[in-house]
Amino acid sequence: MRLIDRVAIVTGAGSGIGEAIAKAFAAEGADLVLAGRRAEPLEDVASVVRGLGPRALVIPTDVGSEVDVRALVARTVGDLGRVDVLVHAAAAPADETSVANLTLAAWSETLQSTLTGAMLCARECLIRSMLPRRSGAIVNIASTAGLRGVPGRAHFSAAKAGLIRFTEALAREVGPQGVRANCIVPGAVSTERLDLHHERLSAMRGVALERVVEEASRRVALRRLISPEEVASVAVFLASEQASGITGETVRVTGG
Repeated sequence: MRLIDRVAIVTGAGSGIGEAIAKAFAAEGADLVLAGRRAEPLEDVASVVRGLGPRALVIPTDVGSEVDVRALVARTVGDLGRVDVLVHAAAAPADETSVANLTLAAWSETLQSTLTGAMLCARECLIRSMLPRRSGAIVNIASTAGLRGVPGRAHFSAAKAGLIRFTEALAREVGPQGVRANCIVPGAVSTERLDLHHERLSAMRGVALERVVEEASRRVALRRLISPEEVASVAVFLASEQASGITGETVRVTGG
């Protein structure tokens, strides 16, 4: 039980990678605070967490809202005493569009939830718990789009690239106070969001969905998509004492 007696906030916990991380943390003994825009999927995850034994709080949160994030962390500290781990997995869907057709609203929404949200969550956890206690671990979930620009997703690429550099700078700032910060870069992860992307490609190209998935898998060294649980296992490691000497790193979980 690598996270026993730890309190962890997971944003974007209602689905996909965030959901898998929340469940993996619970299996390792952590009490969870589940944050996301919609309460219903968070409650579903909370029921699984409680079934494993740990406590689970559901706090609907817009991570791009300073007011919401302050309330999220304040309630966590008030109800559970502290924040040991923050995982920022929340991100806007960022529909594909060219820069020529990109609206300021779409650009701003993507950066607000992905990058500004990471800053707000980290800041509040640091102020209210981690820095005073000189202890804590922050794990941000980026994307391979942050390593190389993706046509049609310039806003998403920019946000995720910023998240990687933000994490590196943060690690250097708070390392002397005993707080670690690392970033995970997932590749093609088999989630509902990726399924929808493949369905759109299938329809646009007029080819079978199976062919689109097969082509995506062939671009990976392991010749398959990555599961959310594989990303979650790395998040558990980075949040645990097993990674006590690791900070400021960008860990790729891409299948090669």
